[in-house]
Amino acid sequence: MDGSKRDRPAWSGVGAGSAVTASPRLLEPAVFSTHDLPAERQFEGWRAQCASVVEMIAPLATGRGFAASHRVWSLGGMALSRVATPGVTWRRTAQQIRRDSIDHWVISVARRGEQVLRTGSGGGSAPAGSPYLFSLHEPIEGRREDMDWIALFVSRDLFPELGARVDAALHAPLEGALGRLLGEHVLQLAEQLPRMSEADLPHAAEATRAMIRACVTGAAGPLYAAAEHIEHTRLARLKAIIRRNLASPTLGPRRLCQMGEVSRSQLYRIFAPLGGVARYIQGERLRQAGRAIANPAERRDIGRIAESLGFYDPSSFSRAFRREFGITPRDLRVAAQAGLPGATLPRGATAASPPRFTDILRAL
Repeated sequence: MDGSKRDRPAWSGVGAGSAVTASPRLLEPAVFSTHDLPAERQFEGWRAQCASVVEMIAPLATGRGFAASHRVWSLGGMALSRVATPGVTWRRTAQQIRRDSIDHWVISVARRGEQVLRTGSGGGSAPAGSPYLFSLHEPIEGRREDMDWIALFVSRDLFPELGARVDAALHAPLEGALGRLLGEHVLQLAEQLPRMSEADLPHAAEATRAMIRACVTGAAGPLYAAAEHIEHTRLARLKAIIRRNLASPTLGPRRLCQMGEVSRSQLYRIFAPLGGVARYIQGERLRQAGRAIANPAERRDIGRIAESLGFYDPSSFSRAFRREFGITPRDLRVAAQAGLPGATLPRGATAASPPRFTDILRAL
């Protein structure tokens, strides 16, 4: 590669999307992407950034680029990684294991694509949607399809008394109700971490540890301890459903119960600390409207934006918006178009040099 910016993809800190009101400092992931590289250099760029942990052997498809991206968050003795990559074969060698001494367990869930893994002690197939357990302590070979892949790296030091039980469950999907719940929790972590503040991190880590312990042991004690965190997982899932359906005029408690597969009493209990489900839906719609209004590239007028989110009376929308954010929709748009400070969320201070993927794994 030459020294140009175009040919030098780099790890960097990336914040979550802006909103209308200020929020606590967001978690910063380490991020790497080959998208800005010329197509003929993308695979070599990906191979180079992975080389410290695994060796990328060859892409499954030839004659085109290798547009891939990777982001990873540190999570209190764990790390959550999200990878979107074309099909590829890869391996982790004995030499790499001796060099880095990383022996973490990996709970992986593919949102898209399948992965086949093979080691000296076993192997198996990890289909999309099924949580699968493997480890970095032994040489391993893998073959991935075009994948959107979530991986939770777990330090063995977190569960020293469970080491034998976890190792006995390697190279198999985590089945049963608890396994499926853990898989859903991992997927929700990938969705929620970009929106979490640093103050949320201890709670997210505690919830994840409780879920892992309950899944591995299958015992009533850990499951009882995880009950509160299971409720948080349900809440995160319902929030995601709300965000995906903000433009739907039928979005309300009844429809949300159907889509979220919860009873009305469960729904009201889950959202009670947030002021109720109807209040939460309205707040999300107002925040979505605020993001659109504050976007200088958004060409729709304020009325059209409001109507697209279920606000059909301009006066009621303006009053609700001002109560929520302390500014009228019109004043926010004027400030945004003029580029004035305060028109978008101050993201707070960011880390000058976020750690690389290998640094995060070694620190677990």
